[in-house]
Amino acid sequence: MSERVKDQATARVGKAESEPLVPVWGLAIAGVVIVVLIVTIALNWLWGLDFFHVVGGALWFSIDLFMGFVIGPLLARLDVPARMAVTRRLMPKMLIIMPTVVISTLTAAWQLAQLGGWFNVPYPQHWWLVAAFIVVGLMAIIAYGVLEPANILVLLELRKPEPNGIIIGRTMRRFIYGAAVIGVLQVAVIIIMTRMATW
Repeated sequence: MSERVKDQATARVGKAESEPLVPVWGLAIAGVVIVVLIVTIALNWLWGLDFFHVVGGALWFSIDLFMGFVIGPLLARLDVPARMAVTRRLMPKMLIIMPTVVISTLTAAWQLAQLGGWFNVPYPQHWWLVAAFIVVGLMAIIAYGVLEPANILVLLELRKPEPNGIIIGRTMRRFIYGAAVIGVLQVAVIIIMTRMATW
């Protein structure tokens, strides 16, 4: 079975080199989402902002947990050619999905906080808001400082005539560990947000 996967992975190298780095249809969808988000913010459309924040947050949370605790252990048990084959299909989509989800969630959250007067909440309740900023800030740093560079590195390596499986494996481990850390931080955000919702 692993030999067949290896042959398929090798056969796709030439095709992968000529393909766009990410799916063009995915860029189009992400573009539409961002345009709708901008219009929603410009109109201060409360339901739209709630939708972006809740749906974006749920997707961010779910994807991070799934990547960190399901896909990660699964990839770790695959041999290098199989891991490369899975990664070649997974990472281009992640490069589009995650930035779009993160931007939508954080931007809508900021706008909702402004409209709802959350920035003016007095202490000691204000400490919960500070904690939320710290945790979400850490999540954004990991997303854009660890996950996205790892994603791009893997995609570029996979486009080479002879991809280095060791580099891909090491980078994917970094990606999966980062996603797992963000998943844990997501739980902290849920605790903070549910606490704030009871005020």
